[in-house]
Amino acid sequence: MEVKEAIMAILPELEELDEVDFRQYSPPYPNLLKAFLESGKKGLPEFERFAESTVGKDAVGQILLSLLQYLLIRYRRFKDYSVVKPAIKVFLTLKGWLLENGFEKEWDRVLGSFIGYLVSMLPLIAEREEGDMALAYAKLIEDLTREASEKFDEEYYHELLERVNELKKDIEGKTNA
Repeated sequence: MEVKEAIMAILPELEELDEVDFRQYSPPYPNLLKAFLESGKKGLPEFERFAESTVGKDAVGQILLSLLQYLLIRYRRFKDYSVVKPAIKVFLTLKGWLLENGFEKEWDRVLGSFIGYLVSMLPLIAEREEGDMALAYAKLIEDLTREASEKFDEEYYHELLERVNELKKDIEGKTNA
């Protein structure tokens, strides 16, 4: 099965996924992905209906989470910039899907577990992206980090928020210069 093609069929709007090396990705529900790819359908809503009629809606969240984890592992292990934007977009997609489907506690776990990765990506984003684009990502990551800081009253999340604010100020300084 072509895992990359199946993922691209589920998330066709995430064109950046085309740059990602999926050879080491072993997704949950490979038969579901294969069947969806062979169906010719496209998009997350279609995949959700397809999954719900076969194995259950929870499979969608598990596949999105697995994809996020894979992207974050590639980032952490290889500093592979091609996974940065897709990881952030999959993170947001997963957030939306979890909250829309009543999985608030699962969202809290995802946010608490993975927000540090997004913060660690910000210097790379600032280095590689144009000013306004880097600033947009900085603001997005700042909002997510603030959410974590407010939800989890722990020093770690407050430190992450301070770090994001510093990085955002640096980006703003370069953008306005």
